[in-house]
Amino acid sequence: MKAVNIHLILLFVASLVVASNWSKEDYEIFSLNDKVHQDLGKEVTFYSWLGLERGPKSSREEINKAYRKLSRKIHPDKVSSKSRKVKKQADDRFQLLSSVGNILKDKSLKRRYDYFYDKGFPRWKGTGYYYSKFRPGVGTTLVILYIIVGTLHMVSLRINRKQDYKRIADLKSTLVKEAWEGSPFPPAGITDRKLVNEAGKAFVVKPDGSVYVVDSSDSDTEGELVELDENEINLKPGFKESLFFKIPVAIYNLSIGNWISKPIDTSITYVNPKRAQAQEAEKVEKKRARKKAQRGDKKIELPNGKVVYSRKK
Repeated sequence: MKAVNIHLILLFVASLVVASNWSKEDYEIFSLNDKVHQDLGKEVTFYSWLGLERGPKSSREEINKAYRKLSRKIHPDKVSSKSRKVKKQADDRFQLLSSVGNILKDKSLKRRYDYFYDKGFPRWKGTGYYYSKFRPGVGTTLVILYIIVGTLHMVSLRINRKQDYKRIADLKSTLVKEAWEGSPFPPAGITDRKLVNEAGKAFVVKPDGSVYVVDSSDSDTEGELVELDENEINLKPGFKESLFFKIPVAIYNLSIGNWISKPIDTSITYVNPKRAQAQEAEKVEKKRARKKAQRGDKKIELPNGKVVYSRKK
């Protein structure tokens, strides 16, 4: 759990660092892109303005040729006889083209422009640029991290449960094999066998093949027998065991649930399928015996201990 929390914090911090790591050149590209949109239209890109149909795949030679062609076309000298306003617009547009040309001719700057050209440019909102296409906000980032971490936790939970199940099953098999001296069946007349492993842990193997560990935590007693049963491990953990449930519930219980004194129950109930099956079989047998007793059938206990009922004539 601690490792998951650390990974969550590191991933969140890393995402914030990457999102805010824009260079001075990036901001210049953002500003220049906005100016092109304001002057020529929102759908115009550096490549479309220069008539480069291959876009980012355009070669350096193609860029230079297109730039020279457009610069001749919109050169301010073309409108030298026009009004001051028109000449001012021509000068501004020519300077804008010069800046665009500098971006596309520089390999490093072109790479940055191509990145935003492909992923999407941020928009200016109030005091800074914010992504409208692919950069998630803090809330979205937290949701994404919540889903990723929750999924990874659920996967690791199932893997660990399977490994624990196999470890206990293998341990039982090894102990039974040693107690029965390698035979798949218990030797005749065998009683409980006590075994001690290399770590000093004591186990008891019953004639029916069940294995118990001797819990000697209390020094005043001989030790309580606790059955080793791999079926006590839930191989299919449910939603309440995942971080999908634990994280929001923990937040609720520490805040609103604590305030209104109505926390959400986080207890988990798991029924050992082996025991459940035995209990169900016992219930069926008791029900069958009850029906026979109600019919007045006579109870007869055979020499082998088995109980049968004979119907009244």
